[in-house]
Amino acid sequence: MKPSRSQTSPQRRAYNIIWTAAEDYSFEPPFVAFFQDGEPDFYMNSVIGYVHKWYDPAVISRLFDTLEGALFHETFDGLLWIALENCVYERESAERPVLRELRLSHAEQFFLQEQRLSRQQWMAQNSLVHALQAAKCREILGKNSGLVNPWERTLYSELQYNGEMNALEIEQTTLAILKKYFHFSSSAGKENSVRLFFQKLRLKLFRPLPFKVIRSENLMVGAPDTSLSTHHLTTNTSLSKHFQESQPRHGDALYIESCFGRSIFSQEENQQINLNLCQDAHQNCRLHFTDGILGPKVLEDPLVQKALEDAKRQGEKNRAFYQSNHQVYQRSILRLARQIQNAMLVHSLPLPVPNRSGQFHPSWVWRALTLNDTRVFLASVQEQQPDFSVDLLLDASASRLENQEMIATQAYILARGLQICGIPVQVCSFLSLRGFTVIRRFCSYQNVQKRQTQPSSETSRIFDYFAAGWNRDGLAFRGVGQLMESSHNKNRLLIILTDASPNDDRKIPSAPLHGRPISLDYSGKAGIQDALTEVRKLRQNHIQVMAILNGTEDDSEAARQIYGEDFIRIENLNQFSSAAGQLIQRQIEKARG
Repeated sequence: MKPSRSQTSPQRRAYNIIWTAAEDYSFEPPFVAFFQDGEPDFYMNSVIGYVHKWYDPAVISRLFDTLEGALFHETFDGLLWIALENCVYERESAERPVLRELRLSHAEQFFLQEQRLSRQQWMAQNSLVHALQAAKCREILGKNSGLVNPWERTLYSELQYNGEMNALEIEQTTLAILKKYFHFSSSAGKENSVRLFFQKLRLKLFRPLPFKVIRSENLMVGAPDTSLSTHHLTTNTSLSKHFQESQPRHGDALYIESCFGRSIFSQEENQQINLNLCQDAHQNCRLHFTDGILGPKVLEDPLVQKALEDAKRQGEKNRAFYQSNHQVYQRSILRLARQIQNAMLVHSLPLPVPNRSGQFHPSWVWRALTLNDTRVFLASVQEQQPDFSVDLLLDASASRLENQEMIATQAYILARGLQICGIPVQVCSFLSLRGFTVIRRFCSYQNVQKRQTQPSSETSRIFDYFAAGWNRDGLAFRGVGQLMESSHNKNRLLIILTDASPNDDRKIPSAPLHGRPISLDYSGKAGIQDALTEVRKLRQNHIQVMAILNGTEDDSEAARQIYGEDFIRIENLNQFSSAAGQLIQRQIEKARG
C-alpha cells in the first residue's frame, strides 16, 4: 500500500518504519508514533509493526475497539501499549540484537526532553500512563522503577506481559486487569459498537495512541512529577481535529460532576443556559456551574478518587500557606479595606434629608401642616453605603500550577477586604476539561447589612482553589456574566486574576458565513480575540472588567489587547492589596463621577 499524497513526509516515514518491522506492506497502520517535534519515533513505530507481525491483528483490533467505548479509553490504551511493548521486545530481540540498543536509546531520550515540557503540555499528558512509562524507562536503564504508590507498583507488575503470550491471552489478561483495577466492563465497549462503526466509516482516520493526548481527559491536580518525560506518541492530525471539535459525551458530564461537584442549576436551567451561551465560537463546548458539593452520583473509579484526594491536599496546602504568614496577610486585608473606605469617603454623594434647621425646602411644608413635623429644612449627609458589587474570577488552568497557594491567598485577601467594607463579593474560578468550562463558585454575594468583621465559612472555601486543565477565557466570561445577573447593585465590577493567555484544546469551529472558513486553535491571536469580544459584551452590559496580571512582561501585551488599560501587573504577593485597591478605587470614582 502506497502512502497517500495527503500525508506529510513524517507520516510517510512513520508508515515505512511500521511496514518494515511488520514485514507486511499490505495494511493501513492503525497507530503511528511521533516525537514532540513531529518527527517519527523509530523505536515505537517498530513496536507497532512488531505487534502486527506477531499477534493476530483482528484480536488486537477488537481489544482496542472494546477499550475505545470506555470512559477512560486513553488511559486504558496507554496501559495496553506499555504491556505490548514488553511482549514484542521479548519476542523480537532474540532475532534482532540491535533492538536492545534501540530500546536503551529510546529510554534515555524519554528523560532528556523533560525540561522542554510546558505546564499546558504536561496537562495534556495522562499522569498514570506517564508514571508507568517513566518506571519502565528507569528499569531499562538499570535503575529502580521509582514507583512509590503500592497500587501503581502492583498494576505495573501485572502489565509486564511475556513474549510467550498469544493475542487471545493478551486480550483476556488485559480485560481482567482493567476489571480488577478500574472496575471496567467489556460490555461498555459493546454498547458503543454501532456508534464506533459509523464514526470510523465516516472519518476513515487513525485511532489515537494514548501516550500524548491532545486534550487532558483526566483531572490532574498539583505540580507535575519532574520524572515525567516529554517523549510521547501522538494522534493523526485529522483525528485530533475531530476529537477537538466533537460534542462532549454523556460520560464526560458524569466525570466532570464527579470531580468538581453537582451543578448549582436544575437540569432544565442548565440546559437552557448552555443553549443560550454555548454558541458560535463555543458551540462544541459546555458550561458547568458548581459550588464544589458532590452529588449522589460519583464515579467509583480510582482516577476520580485520586483527583478528589489531590484536590483536598491542595486545599490543605493553600490553608497552610496562608497560616504561615497570617499576620502579614491580615495586615494586607486591613490595608485594602482602609484604601476602599477612604475612596468611598472621598467620592461619597450627598443625600438630602429633612432637618429642623438649614436651607428651607418649600415642598416639605405639608409635613408641618399635616404631620406637625417641623423638619422642613434641608440638610445633607454624605452617603457611604456602596452601590456596587465585585466579582473575582480566578484562572484555574494548568499554567497556574506553580502559584496555587498564592492565588488562593490573593483571592481571600480581596474578598475579606471587600466584606469588611460591606461590599457584596462573589468569587469563582474557571478551567476547561473534556470540552466543559467549569465555573466553581467559592463565595456568593452577601446581602450585607453591616460590615463583616469575621470571615464566614463560605469565604474560607476560597482556599479549596486548585489548578488543572485548560482555560477558555471567552466562555468563562459568558458564564460569569450569567452569575452576575443575580447582583442587584447598580454598578458591577469584574476582576480577573490571570496570565492573559487563553488556551483550550477545543477548536473554534469554522463559520464560513461569519468570515471563518476553517476552524482555529483556541490560543494565540484567536484566543485573545475571543476573550476581547466577550469583555466588550460585558462592558456593553454595564459591567466594568479589570484584570490583575501576575504573568511575565510578555503577557502584558496580550492583557492590553484584551483589557485595554484596565489591568495591573504585579510581581509578588506584597503588591496585591495595593493593586486590587487601585482597581476598586477606579470603579468607585466611575460610579460617583
